[in-house]
Amino acid sequence: MALLNTNRGRKMRGILKQAALVAAIVTASAQPAQACWSSAGQDAVKIKHLNTMLMVTALRCRGGSDNFLPQYNRFVTNNSALIGSQNNLIKSHLAQTTGARGAENALDRMSIGFANSYGTGHASMNCRELKQLASDLSAQHHGVATLAAAAERHINASPLPGGACSVRIATRP
Repeated sequence: MALLNTNRGRKMRGILKQAALVAAIVTASAQPAQACWSSAGQDAVKIKHLNTMLMVTALRCRGGSDNFLPQYNRFVTNNSALIGSQNNLIKSHLAQTTGARGAENALDRMSIGFANSYGTGHASMNCRELKQLASDLSAQHHGVATLAAAAERHINASPLPGGACSVRIATRP
């Protein structure tokens, strides 16, 4: 009888191990893969990053002679529609892999990550240089191309989850 219970116990443990393996595979496959970012999505993230960098560094610099919080606020006011549309584009992209509710949380995590990267200041610009950048950017309304280009020059770049989408160039035979 003890031998029978031992064999039955081994079989049961084997079945449980297999069930656990199947559950792990199903759970892993249910996790959404990170979708690659189109060029428009990449530009949106750059603009989000630029805006976050300016906000964090403006708050860091506000106590000194190079306070540029007024210039940053003017930049946001002049470009609020564009900034909002780029945030919506990012949320739409994130919703593809995380769902609508998850997209809001993912955007918050992205923003916090950008903000944290400037917690000790900008890697290569001081408050005076950041004030000049904010002044230049606040002087007019911008389009996606000009703000994405400014971001390329001034943000501490970080990799996008999912990476950039491959670009295929069609050629004629």
